[in-house]
Amino acid sequence: MNLEKLFGSKTKVDILKYLLFRRQGVSMRALESELEWTFPAIKKQVDALSEASVIDVNKEGQGWAISIKPDFFDKIRDIFFFGLKQELIELFKTYDAMIDKYYFGKRFGVDLEMDLVVVYKNAEKPQIDKIKDEINTIFREYFIEIVYVVFMSAEEREKRYRLADRFVLQIMRSLQK
Repeated sequence: MNLEKLFGSKTKVDILKYLLFRRQGVSMRALESELEWTFPAIKKQVDALSEASVIDVNKEGQGWAISIKPDFFDKIRDIFFFGLKQELIELFKTYDAMIDKYYFGKRFGVDLEMDLVVVYKNAEKPQIDKIKDEINTIFREYFIEIVYVVFMSAEEREKRYRLADRFVLQIMRSLQK
């Protein structure tokens, strides 16, 4: 999913990602320093989002406090999580020969202790490290710094399943819902 095409601007998408996943109630100057966009570019997109009634800009007090409107927050977050999920699925498709299965967890609304579980096959440590780096890069693009990801070999998963391991059984239960 190309969020930039959907929202018409990479700057707008970055502002929304920041407000959704990092923090709300920030000023345009704070966005400028965090997002590496120019102040005029940020102001233009903040104005557009405000005119679209997506964000509130509180101009009282010391500086402006920009926040996503509460009624809109969950809906826009769902769209961005869908985009995040699609980016991860595309990444896993590029490593189809190495990744056996993957499961989305608690960050994606699934009753699972981890955010992401990746079951791999035919992969060595350097390849797994490369996949981990790419996963981290995708999450960082959404301003999500802390992610709980479990990598498990297909053999380990099968062994733990046969031993009725609590974590593997939890994964299986989460799929049935």
